[in-house]
Amino acid sequence: MNPITVGILSFLIVAGATFLAAMALLRWWPAVQRERLSAPASGAGPASILRWKDEPAAAWERTAERIGRAVAGSPEGAPSKYRQRLLWAGYYEPRAVLLLIGAKVGLAVLGGAGYFLYTTLALRIVPTSRLLAISLFLAVLGFFLPDFWLRNRIKARQREITHTLPDVLDLLMVCVEAGMGFDAAVARVAEQPEGRHNPLHQEMLRMHLEVRAGRPRAEALRALGERTGVDDIKSMVTAFVQTEKLGTPLGKTLRVHADSARVKRRHKAEERAHLAPLKMLFPTVFFLMPSFFLVTMAPSLLGLLGLLKALGRK
Repeated sequence: MNPITVGILSFLIVAGATFLAAMALLRWWPAVQRERLSAPASGAGPASILRWKDEPAAAWERTAERIGRAVAGSPEGAPSKYRQRLLWAGYYEPRAVLLLIGAKVGLAVLGGAGYFLYTTLALRIVPTSRLLAISLFLAVLGFFLPDFWLRNRIKARQREITHTLPDVLDLLMVCVEAGMGFDAAVARVAEQPEGRHNPLHQEMLRMHLEVRAGRPRAEALRALGERTGVDDIKSMVTAFVQTEKLGTPLGKTLRVHADSARVKRRHKAEERAHLAPLKMLFPTVFFLMPSFFLVTMAPSLLGLLGLLKALGRK
C-alpha cells in the first residue's frame, strides 16, 4: 500500500478514536461532576445494592451478553469461580457473569483476528509466523484483560472494606452500648447517608434486609463474610455467631474487634510506608539515572571525541 494512504488511514483512525473519547468525556463528565457536588436529599435513603438501575444497556453490553450467552448458555451454566469473584467485586446481577465471559471472548477475537485482518487486508502484508504469533499474543492478552481488571476491582473493594471496618465497628459498639439491639444497630449504621457509596455499608444493609425477610441471622452473617471475601469480616462474623450462641456481651466483643481492626489498619499503613522507598528505587534507576549519566558524562565524551578527531587529523 502507498505510504501516503497508510498515513491518511492512521490519521483517520487516531482522529476518530480521539473524537469518540472526547464525546464520551463530554457526555459523562458533567454527570459525574453533578453526582460528586450535589448534596444528598434530607429524606433520601442510601442507595441499596438490591436496587438495579433501570437504564437501557449499552450496545457493547448487549453484544457482550449475547456472546456470553452463546458460550455459557445461561448464568447458571457459567463457571462458579466467575460468579464468586464478581460477588467479591460487588456485582450481584446474574447477567454480569455473561458480560464478563462475553467481554473475554470478544476482546480475544477483536485483538487477534482484528489485527490479523487489518495487517493482511489493509496493509496487504503476507501472513508469516511472526504475524500469527503477534495475533495470538493479542488474542491471549484480550482474553485475560477482563480478569486483570476484575482482580484490581476486587483488591480495591476489599481494601476499602478493610479501611472502613474499624469505624463501622466503633459505631456498632456505641449503638449497642446505648441500649439498641444488634439488628437495630446494624440498620442505624448501614442507613447513614454518608455511607451510601461505601461497600461495607451496602453489604450490611443487604444483610439487614435479608434478616428482615426471614433469613436466620447466623446464616445472613456468614453470607456477609462470603460476599466480601475479607478475612477480618469472616473472623468478625464468627465472633458474632459465637457471642449469640453463648450469650456473652456483644459490646465487649465489638470493642475488642474494633481495636484489633484499628491496629491491623495502622500496621498495613506502616508497611506501605516502609515499602514506598523500595518501590521508588526502580523508577529512579530506570528513568532518572540515565539522565544523570547523560548530563554528567556528555561533556567528557564530547571532549574525548574532539581529541580523537584532532589526533586523527594529525
